[in-house]
Amino acid sequence: MKSLEFFKPTLATALAIVLAWLLSVRAAQAGYTVTLQQVGPNVVATGSGAIDLTGLTVSRSFFQDPAIKPFGHILAGPAFIATGPTSSSVHPYFGAITGPGSFGSSANFTLASSGSGDMVGISARPERAFQTMLSVPTGYVSGTALANSATYSGQTFVTLGVTPGTYVWKWGTGANQNFTLQIPPTPSITNFSARASVQTGDGVTIAGFTITGTGPKAVVIRGLGPALAQPPFNVPGVLADPFLSLRDGSGSVLWNNNNWKDSQQAQIQATGLAPQNDSESAILQILQPGNYTAILSGKNGTTGVGLVEVYDISTGGSANLTNVSTRGFVGTDQNVLIGGFIASGGTGSTTVVVRGLGPTLGQPPFNIPGVLADPFLQLRDANGTLLWSNNDWKDSQQTQIQNLGLACDGHTCAPPNDLESAILRTVAPGNYTAILSGMNQTTGIGLVEVYKVP
Repeated sequence: MKSLEFFKPTLATALAIVLAWLLSVRAAQAGYTVTLQQVGPNVVATGSGAIDLTGLTVSRSFFQDPAIKPFGHILAGPAFIATGPTSSSVHPYFGAITGPGSFGSSANFTLASSGSGDMVGISARPERAFQTMLSVPTGYVSGTALANSATYSGQTFVTLGVTPGTYVWKWGTGANQNFTLQIPPTPSITNFSARASVQTGDGVTIAGFTITGTGPKAVVIRGLGPALAQPPFNVPGVLADPFLSLRDGSGSVLWNNNNWKDSQQAQIQATGLAPQNDSESAILQILQPGNYTAILSGKNGTTGVGLVEVYDISTGGSANLTNVSTRGFVGTDQNVLIGGFIASGGTGSTTVVVRGLGPTLGQPPFNIPGVLADPFLQLRDANGTLLWSNNDWKDSQQTQIQNLGLACDGHTCAPPNDLESAILRTVAPGNYTAILSGMNQTTGIGLVEVYKVP
């Protein structure tokens, strides 16, 4: 797997940086299955299937609402999920039900905003049989078909506290004697890379990224140069000796690396992401949610075309890359700023806002000299096909971008300057490149950003 393959030295063939790997969910077993999915700003649970109640004992009926509680313990009761209409009359069934006691890390009980169909639920605390039960509609006839849904408005997998995976509860050996909960991986940005002309001072290449969620995320960051000069890339004027620095949101240095074998050699080799050239740089770190920057420069003030990459090597879980960006010098022809990213997450699509900024960087609080005066942005797929281009962001999609509000990492998605560029697209899992250049072959320091939006 070679990320550089996507950066051959012709603009028309500039593609994404690495080959995507897609996480898939196991096929559902026979029986009843609930699937959680992120649909726009909401999480939707859909259930269907038939249930064989043989071996279970019914208790008296009660009323139940669609809700979710991923984690159970002695003080908070069992883990729980129920899907269907509110205030539904159900019969609880008890017996030798086996299965996981949790499907996430949160003990919060969240009611669905709406639901429909047949009310079905599972309460799971295997070490306490009286708290592990299956709920079905009052009067349900064993073996007949069920179907339902529930919507959690304004929620995500992270806010609900669920962990992607497949969870199965069983009470017999029959084909319809199980309750399956499927939580596919959350659509996310799993990798980001940028090729730029690495200069000195304000012209170094800076890759920023944001980790959101509740848990840590392992990343590998690479700074490449010499490999770009080799076949099949043959890029002229590469950065001969990259130097890489990783900093946190306050600007504090977390790790520096010149030659990747200087430190962490064994750990980086184990990931399969070791650079090809010994003078190239790599850093492996486990990071908590927050903002980070990777700064690519040349050793001893050298310059040249370089590549900075951020790999998510712990996909899934409770943390995600939601915002990635690169600031660098935007030249002409093969020295434009090229940002590649991977949209990943099972079969789900990912909605992104891609922005190309320039004039904003010349204003407070940045005050960077020599900025790109009039950015022009292109978004291409893995085949190099142009999906969308934009010069001034108000030229197209103005209303849609403004309506996103603060969806871009807590900030407005609309660029601050009318001459700057923005593209809003919902993309399938795969590899994409954002190519930032200057109108009429102008040059300067620019910023290309990719935001994952709900």
